[in-house]
Amino acid sequence: MTQVKETPCPDCGEMVRVNSLRCWNCGAFMNKGIEEKYIALQAKPQEIIYSQMPDNEVAAIDDEDDDFELSVPTDKSETNSIADLEDASAPQENEAKENADATRPSSHDDEHAGSDDLLDIALKDERELQKRRKERSQRGGMRTPGGGILIFCPYGCRIEVKEDHRGMQGKCPKCSAPFIVPVDPPKYKTKKSAESQGEAVVDSAGGFDVWLTDLHLHKVNPEKLKLKADSLAKDFVPADFAFSSEKILAAVFGKKAGKLFGGGGKDDPRSILKMQLQEGKAIADLDLAEKFEFDSESLKQLKVVQPTASRADSIFHGIPVFGEGRIAIQLPHVGDSKEIQYVSLGITQFWEFRKALEEKFGIADFGGDAGIPMERKYLPYRCQFMETQIKALDNLEFYKADDSIELEVVGFQCGKCQTTVSTQGRDQHQLGGKTAKGIAKAKCPKCQNKMGENLLYDIKEPTAETAETARS
Repeated sequence: MTQVKETPCPDCGEMVRVNSLRCWNCGAFMNKGIEEKYIALQAKPQEIIYSQMPDNEVAAIDDEDDDFELSVPTDKSETNSIADLEDASAPQENEAKENADATRPSSHDDEHAGSDDLLDIALKDERELQKRRKERSQRGGMRTPGGGILIFCPYGCRIEVKEDHRGMQGKCPKCSAPFIVPVDPPKYKTKKSAESQGEAVVDSAGGFDVWLTDLHLHKVNPEKLKLKADSLAKDFVPADFAFSSEKILAAVFGKKAGKLFGGGGKDDPRSILKMQLQEGKAIADLDLAEKFEFDSESLKQLKVVQPTASRADSIFHGIPVFGEGRIAIQLPHVGDSKEIQYVSLGITQFWEFRKALEEKFGIADFGGDAGIPMERKYLPYRCQFMETQIKALDNLEFYKADDSIELEVVGFQCGKCQTTVSTQGRDQHQLGGKTAKGIAKAKCPKCQNKMGENLLYDIKEPTAETAETARS
């Protein structure tokens, strides 16, 4: 008896037969290339091809019968507004027509020119409509004119469901196959503050057009170093790193340039620094507590020292002296000082630092062999109560150490049998009480042992309300 080969779904992690087009559980495409082609075909309707009429069938049309009117198809919801617009513009059009008739001799050529203008307008509107259709997102199910969404069951049956059904499990009315209605991806259109911690800001000042703010700059004397976890975690000064195509500038403002003082006004130290750079002031003359510059040649000395792929390769013997989950980079040596300088970053700050090194200096795959995740990755879980998917962050220690992001609990895991429960499932069954405070002592719904303090996290995305509050 041959064994059926299966592969995990890229979206929900469920095992699916090899060469299947869609996942039987969530309906997602197993091949992203096929999904992109499908979305492109749905977004671009088939073009109308007009055949050339034979010469012997061409018939002339008398000018007397040429009284057709060109109309552009519109949606029903737009009919009233277009009619109102035409009524409001009728007097102006009539007046313009009378003036034109008074100053221009009438001819059949002018009538045909007017028709060509209308045709151009109609074609322009049609092109704009096609462009909007092409740009319309098709993810999370295609929307139907009736206000619902169109999805497919695991075996390809077309099903129309309501928006309220997103995230719920159902059964295909045609083939009885189970499926989950996809959740609509969030469309956050928020503008983050340019001075938010660790964010790469594009702001050209004296050639420095990428800025990373509030990184931790450490000065370490090897003779006084204590090989102890977190021994250097609080021993730092905040520093901004500015990138140009020729060098990196590390700027230390002092105590006044912290988050509370760096508000972006005219008296803000960062604004003063950028103004001085724009005026062409030399780096040595900048008004800073400390400044360090590293040219493209010295940047070859950059090295990730925490974490490392092997403890044997670690100069700190694998001990997280900069703090658990922090990423530390050894900077090029400056002057005759015995101190060694390091910069420590959160995971999102490191991604921006790494991206700037590649774009500005061609340093590719920096830190790629240090065991650092280079993109956000998730571990798939399933709720014991609701049978819904739980997406929890992998490599959680990196995200906990990043002060520029906020985490939220999305689930709970039993420390004994690894059973997982989503926050919605816990609330619905009140596992551990009315709130999640008693979850550690609550009994696992599967093995009846204590759940323990094993929380699953995801990054809390900003909503429109929180973004508006932050801007105000």
